[in-house]
Amino acid sequence: MKSEASALLRRLEGVSRVRDGAAAAAVRGRIGDRPVQVAVCGVGDRAARRAAERCARLASQGACGRVVWIGIAGALSPDLEVGDLVVGRTVMAPDQPSIGVDETLVGAAAARGCRPGVLVTASGLVVTASSREALWRSSGSQPRTAVDMETWAAARALQRAGVPFVAVRAISDTAADRLPSWLERAAPGGGFPLSPVVRGALIRPSALVPLAKIRLRTARLGVRLAEVAVAFG
Repeated sequence: MKSEASALLRRLEGVSRVRDGAAAAAVRGRIGDRPVQVAVCGVGDRAARRAAERCARLASQGACGRVVWIGIAGALSPDLEVGDLVVGRTVMAPDQPSIGVDETLVGAAAARGCRPGVLVTASGLVVTASSREALWRSSGSQPRTAVDMETWAAARALQRAGVPFVAVRAISDTAADRLPSWLERAAPGGGFPLSPVVRGALIRPSALVPLAKIRLRTARLGVRLAEVAVAFG
């Protein structure tokens, strides 16, 4: 989401917009003396795959040397706290093959304060402690495991294209946290129709409080994610 990338976007100089329809928003510019492109892929596996395939096309043209995939995630394992940065050594999704990530890039992220772990991609939001625990156990109960909605699809496309990539996620909520249950219905297949959110807010306005907290956290965590992305060079 744009809120996850806003801190990185603010670091760009000489910005120009890229228009090719493969990402919700993409711009090119420079960070220092390095040319970079930042693509905001959107939510869900379809959007992630489109953005990753665009990166693969750039790589085939010699215009992309590596991809740093960043965003927030929820904790599945109880050893993760809000603010932790997890770099995916393994990327998983239910009923899909696991994807290993280049250990050199994982090591580079670890040297920048990220914790090597497992990133699990789910088809929708995982909002209760019990559902988080169930997904964690079905994924092997490994330490430093987090859940998001995009990484596996992106990693699969980039792996197939032979593009070096690393995925870093900042933890926005712990394994014990609970989000409003109606959000599970609000995100079928990775989309966010407005009507369930509005209905949920009308029925129980207090349920929006944890969402507001996560929104504030996202802004702060975006700064840390930007620092890691920039450091890859």
